[in-house]
Amino acid sequence: MPGKRKLSPIEAFELNMSDAHQLVKLVEGFKNQRAYRMRAELRNRIGDALRIADRKRSELDCLQSGDVFLTFLPGSRLARADFEDPRPLLRQSLVAACAAVETYLGDKVMQNVGPLLRSEATLTPRLGNLQLGLEAWMRIEQNYKRKRWGLREFVVEPYVRENCSTAPNKVGVMLSLVGLDDWAKKVDGQRRVARGETVKCLERITGRRNRIAHQGDRVGRGRASLDVKEVEDDLAALESIVRAIEALL
Repeated sequence: MPGKRKLSPIEAFELNMSDAHQLVKLVEGFKNQRAYRMRAELRNRIGDALRIADRKRSELDCLQSGDVFLTFLPGSRLARADFEDPRPLLRQSLVAACAAVETYLGDKVMQNVGPLLRSEATLTPRLGNLQLGLEAWMRIEQNYKRKRWGLREFVVEPYVRENCSTAPNKVGVMLSLVGLDDWAKKVDGQRRVARGETVKCLERITGRRNRIAHQGDRVGRGRASLDVKEVEDDLAALESIVRAIEALL
């Protein structure tokens, strides 16, 4: 049987972004609309259906949203209180989305690097300035007849993967490797937003992602607020930026 086709950078991005959207969907799906715990009558009916012993039915409780009715069984490690704060999942949604963008950027740059390595004439200035260390040179000499494949594996790709980020200055470095200069202006135009909007958006989202990853999203003595709409807007913005880059490359 033939192997599975390798996903294109944009296909892999969409797959990875689905993780971020799934986390938001879970938050929305388990948003409790019930003000009070399960009534005695309902506990007995559910207890009958689930064959819960009479003496344990007082421990039954539930969560109800527009999507689900969730029953907490006697002795459950979960309770309604565990679903009151959606921020843990929303934070991870934002982290997953940023990782999806970083992976896309690395994949897309590497997809475009091959033709540029064919000759000195096709190298971009930034690509041409990458440094070749002695260890990498020795590995290429010993293991590769096609030296450009060695350069790709031991020089270009490690640099790309290490430097991929949603930070706008890093995005600029990556895109200039493959000849897309003045990227922010071009992406703004592709997205039809005000000049400078893409850079401001990436700076804000990257700052939040870094605060989540390195400081637990702490602000002062507590943690920063975060809601579904805010995360959905950020995910949509990141998707818009990636699609603009895809169109430009």
